[in-house]
Amino acid sequence: MQVAQAQISIKTEASTDSTDKKKSASIDINIGKDDETEAKKIRYPRSFGGITFTRVDWGFSRLVDDGSFTLSEGNKLLDYKKASNFGFDVAQFGVRFSDVFKVYASAGFEWNYLRLEHNVLLQQDVTPLTFEPLDDDSGYKKNIFTSTYLRLPLTFELRSHQLANGKRLKFAFGAMTGVLLKGTQRLKSKEFGKQKYKDTYNLETFQYGGFARIGYDNFGLFAKYYMNDMFEKSPDQKGLRNLAFGLTLGF
Repeated sequence: MQVAQAQISIKTEASTDSTDKKKSASIDINIGKDDETEAKKIRYPRSFGGITFTRVDWGFSRLVDDGSFTLSEGNKLLDYKKASNFGFDVAQFGVRFSDVFKVYASAGFEWNYLRLEHNVLLQQDVTPLTFEPLDDDSGYKKNIFTSTYLRLPLTFELRSHQLANGKRLKFAFGAMTGVLLKGTQRLKSKEFGKQKYKDTYNLETFQYGGFARIGYDNFGLFAKYYMNDMFEKSPDQKGLRNLAFGLTLGF
């Protein structure tokens, strides 16, 4: 186990595990104690952690309004053409209890993007959430509403024993929380060009929920469900929550 490591590699190399003599591609960015299995016998439990860049999530997002994917009348102005979710971890600390099980806490960032269908401006410094109609004659081409959170997940991860090719199957689940950093609305129109506004927009200050990942080697699929309302102090948006799913790199 490397106690201090600062490595960025994209290469083809021989595996260090004595049971695996095949070559494999690796992508590794890590500073601190790593969590790799080496040829020498490993004793458990053992800790790992440090600065990292991993668990890059990129996928789709859907708003759930009181259990329905169809928005209620009070939320129609939040109708969207596209919605996406992007995030990654930058730090981690955990304990590996055996070759197939570990628990770790991590920290990173997460963005949720809504490409709004209607030409509306979310008003700043107003509670509850309030919309201002925009002039359609201004030729709006883009209206994107973004929330940015510091994410703090706690993960329980299981993996299979090494397969014949040295790879493993993985399954992870856990709880996550997040702290709001900012809300952003970006507009683009023929008349005004690019416009950008920042505010909290009554977004929930703390978000929380559950997640799961399943994958093979360094690639996987993820699903996350946020159990808190998307907005706070906004009665019309009560029961409006977020569901995200997609691909994970660096699992």
